[in-house]
Amino acid sequence: MVFQREDDASPGRLAAQLRELAPLEERDLLAEDGAGRVLMIKEGTDPGEIAEFASALVGTLESEAGIRTRAGVSDVHGGPEEWPAGYREALAALETGERLHRLSPVQIYGRQTLERIAESLDPALRAQLVKRFLKDSPEAVLTAETRETAERFFEADLNLSVAARQMFIHRNTLTYRLDRIQRETGLDLRKFEDAAVFRLLLMM
Repeated sequence: MVFQREDDASPGRLAAQLRELAPLEERDLLAEDGAGRVLMIKEGTDPGEIAEFASALVGTLESEAGIRTRAGVSDVHGGPEEWPAGYREALAALETGERLHRLSPVQIYGRQTLERIAESLDPALRAQLVKRFLKDSPEAVLTAETRETAERFFEADLNLSVAARQMFIHRNTLTYRLDRIQRETGLDLRKFEDAAVFRLLLMM
């Protein structure tokens, strides 16, 4: 895991708080990388458990220590010989999340397949897709509200009730927003294929 502060807390303070919240076992590692980030390695834990652990730490750091952070989690969880690869993956997950998923403080490398596909697309194809669905005004269509609505809807696995509850809005309000997106782009986010295309558009 790689933790990056979102506020003016010093890396030393972040590392100290992480040590306090998650005491290290014999074969664990906690180190500052010299770029304002803190690397934490918990050996012998599967990726899903590490992601949950990172989410808990991010929440506790903000609620108890007042330190806002983001975290990247790698898919590599082996011995010391694999730590450099794990660090690179966690850092890549963190950087991808910074560009594409500002709403989610914990990013998991193994769940960013679609993001890597989007970034590998030919620029001409990207431009063609953007023009087809967003016409000549991507900024006008992809407003902050539209982006948040789509991201929360995707996080809720296209479940209207769950997404509305997480956004603290009425289900009808969410339906209205999704209808507006459909009018402007021709994509109905309640349908899997349309949702996948819109997700790619957001990433492009």
